[in-house]
Amino acid sequence: MKKYKLSFSYFIIVFCSVFMFHSYVKADFEDVVVNLQINNPMMEVNGLVSEVDTGRRTTPVIINGRTLVPIRAIVESFGGSVSWDGAKRAVSLSVDNKTIVLAIDSYTAYLNGKEYTLDVAPAIINGRTMLPIRFVAEGLNLGVAWDAQSQRVTVIRNKLDSEEYNYLSSVIPQYSGYSYVTVNNNVPLFKNYEIIPGAFEYYSETDELGRCDVCMASVDASLMPTDSRESISSITPTGWINGTYDFIDGKYLYNRCHLIGYQLTGENANKSNLITGTRYMNVEGMLPFENMVDNYIEQTGNSVMYRVTPFFRDNNMVAEGVLLEAYSVEDSGRGISFCVYCYNVQPGVLIDYKTGNHQSVGLESSTAQTVPASVENQNKSVYRTPSGKRYHYDPECGGKNSYCIDIETALSAGLTPCQKCAK
Repeated sequence: MKKYKLSFSYFIIVFCSVFMFHSYVKADFEDVVVNLQINNPMMEVNGLVSEVDTGRRTTPVIINGRTLVPIRAIVESFGGSVSWDGAKRAVSLSVDNKTIVLAIDSYTAYLNGKEYTLDVAPAIINGRTMLPIRFVAEGLNLGVAWDAQSQRVTVIRNKLDSEEYNYLSSVIPQYSGYSYVTVNNNVPLFKNYEIIPGAFEYYSETDELGRCDVCMASVDASLMPTDSRESISSITPTGWINGTYDFIDGKYLYNRCHLIGYQLTGENANKSNLITGTRYMNVEGMLPFENMVDNYIEQTGNSVMYRVTPFFRDNNMVAEGVLLEAYSVEDSGRGISFCVYCYNVQPGVLIDYKTGNHQSVGLESSTAQTVPASVENQNKSVYRTPSGKRYHYDPECGGKNSYCIDIETALSAGLTPCQKCAK
């Protein structure tokens, strides 16, 4: 739970076990980071060096632009199992609730029984079975990064265990009027082997209650979107009982809040990256830090390790807040380094985090109205310009470069209503 200086000796495949803030967690997963490098027979597992294929000097290779690796040690590093069917010349990989079956020289693979077509077929090289790491890793819900300069690949799984949950529970103070608070003296909690070169993005699967888990990325310019965000209204995050209040800018209490902001990785309607978040947390809490990372990357061309952890207490359906961590890779945190907790609150509104229900408190001008989802998603088109800071109901008000977006996109981008046409 502390920051270390960057140190990599080998090509990295990262498995950072991501443990949610749940009272009913049945088993904790060890954080695992496996480092591999093309033509290198050694690997690192959480910084400890071992052979990829004990006694055989087998190394990862590139075939037709794809990385193939001896997979057993990697799968077993994060608790999975590997079996071989000699008659069918097929290998089966099982991790958690996922099973992948691949056959030698076949471009067809199966993930939990569903058929997929591979870019490169598994092969037997020097008597060892070699499998395409990207398909395997992504099929097992792991992030994958490739660093061309060092020829390293990084595969990521990241969760928060009960010990870390208890730590955060003990250090996060009650909301006291500020949108965020620093944690750990503002030092991110990445371990040294979690500072990863090479762009990737990773979104944990939602849990048994449908809640989001940790999201993590090594953000650089290659991940950033060039197009406007598409509608995300098809996603209904847990605790989504929206309502309007006159004293909230834009009226709506809740936004479909990206954990990793759209401007950083270009994710649209990804249910693993969207939580029920107040406009206050989205705009006052998270957005300034997302803008900070965005501006740094645009100005320097460097990359930033970025992790967002939603804090769900017990079995609550609405997160009480999110932990944001960032660390600039190339300059060892000199450009960007922070660890902050943003409160999922709205001044003047009392939120029931167990259900998502809410009511106004303490503001005389407040009037609350629950908005059914069927009504809320209608008539939500507004207009903005590429560089504008406000949204408009009248397309002519913003000027000739105005284009249409939905109100959710406008609010998530931090736009405020035009004082002429959108009061």
